[in-house]
Amino acid sequence: MLSAVIIDDEETAIHVLIEMLKDISSIKVKIVGIALNLKDGVEIIKMTQPDIVFLDINMPVKNGLEIYNEFKCPEFKIIFCSAHQQYAFDALRKTACAYILKPIDSYELEKALQKVTDELYYEQKQLLLEDKISILSGPDMVGENILLDVDNGFIIGNSRNIEYCYAQNSGSVVVMQTQKEYEVKKSLKELEENLPVKQFYRTHKSYLVNVFYIRKFVRAKENYVVMESGVKIPVSIRVTTVISKDIKQKMLA
Repeated sequence: MLSAVIIDDEETAIHVLIEMLKDISSIKVKIVGIALNLKDGVEIIKMTQPDIVFLDINMPVKNGLEIYNEFKCPEFKIIFCSAHQQYAFDALRKTACAYILKPIDSYELEKALQKVTDELYYEQKQLLLEDKISILSGPDMVGENILLDVDNGFIIGNSRNIEYCYAQNSGSVVVMQTQKEYEVKKSLKELEENLPVKQFYRTHKSYLVNVFYIRKFVRAKENYVVMESGVKIPVSIRVTTVISKDIKQKMLA
């Protein structure tokens, strides 16, 4: 069940929305607070920590869009409900989950709730993956000793100390956890064949990463993973839909 706060300066609009939410059988919503202005609404949000905030925009004293002055990166989902279409662009640009015009259409309301449910489910999966990565990426991570050919000879090290590798010309660059880089003569494909398969993953044709140093996977215009060092590594489109499954399989193997 989703928890929700409703902020609207019209009491009638609040009661109509509550009744409409009761009629939606596919997704259950529990109202944990209502407010007639943004100031009171912000206090209720801080106390109740809801999943969703239904928010009017054109209200006296404070415009609904000013909620972003109080919560820079809201952990809750915002569904704007307004009779004024001119605010839609600004609302959606500020990462609102949905914008519904009044009078509210039951189909649009259910569609917005489904979007919230999908986003929360995806975020929960990502948190579980990040927790798993965090648990398994401690100092006892098992690695294998490897030999890397460099221009002036070779170096021997343990694969657990490699954070990621990337292609460069006909060879590759190996980046250690310390961020020290080594140019090696092997191609990325050759490196992949020599490194432990349970430990390294090809996120992109030009990148090979140590899965135990991945801290986050982000779906964006250009998908990427964030490594422990903070470096962003691109994820190719073909990998996007299977990356979570692939990494879990490696970690559980």
